[in-house]
Amino acid sequence: MKKIIYFLLCILLFTSMFATSVFAYSPQKAITYSNTYAINPNKMNTLGVGYNVYSRDCTNFVSQCLYAGGLSQDSTWKSIPNWHGNTVVRVDSTQWVNANSLKEYLKTSGRGTKIGSWSLKGSPSPYLTFAYVNDSSNLSSSRTGKVVLFYDWESDGTMNHSAFFVANNGKSTLSGEGYGDLINQHTENRKQVLWRPDNRQNSTQKATTRVYAFEIKA
Repeated sequence: MKKIIYFLLCILLFTSMFATSVFAYSPQKAITYSNTYAINPNKMNTLGVGYNVYSRDCTNFVSQCLYAGGLSQDSTWKSIPNWHGNTVVRVDSTQWVNANSLKEYLKTSGRGTKIGSWSLKGSPSPYLTFAYVNDSSNLSSSRTGKVVLFYDWESDGTMNHSAFFVANNGKSTLSGEGYGDLINQHTENRKQVLWRPDNRQNSTQKATTRVYAFEIKA
């Protein structure tokens, strides 16, 4: 009996170790991928390796970062290469490529939790709504590689843009921005710049923009 119990415990331990190594989300892997492809997209080749690149590529890029970190695809959030003869086409779901759809997916699926939102003139807690600052207690070092920032340019409730949180209180690569919490994004392609709305080339919508932060639960 003791041998059987020992054998079962060994199987349980092995299974647990295997599940952790395969399925655990790694923020560092997500950050590494994000830093690698922030400026130069990971374009799909003839073998189906890589991804589609869109004229509005922000959420496609964020999804890639999350997947690289270990967030598993499912029947809703997915990017699947399909072969048609000798041609491969990658099919992306709306939740994979659209900012508002990804935000709603994270919210309704339970795979993401809202940790804050910001506007030009924020309100105090407990509403988790704050004015824009270079650094936020919400975007702590423990959350790097686990937070998606969604931007609602018109404050109409529909997300128009998304970016990926990669550094806490780091130096921006964009001239004149200085130090703060940094993101990577596509469209425009930028690496380690401040997360605020005015990191856009066109910041005329800053006054009407609200930013939402969702932390991945994985």
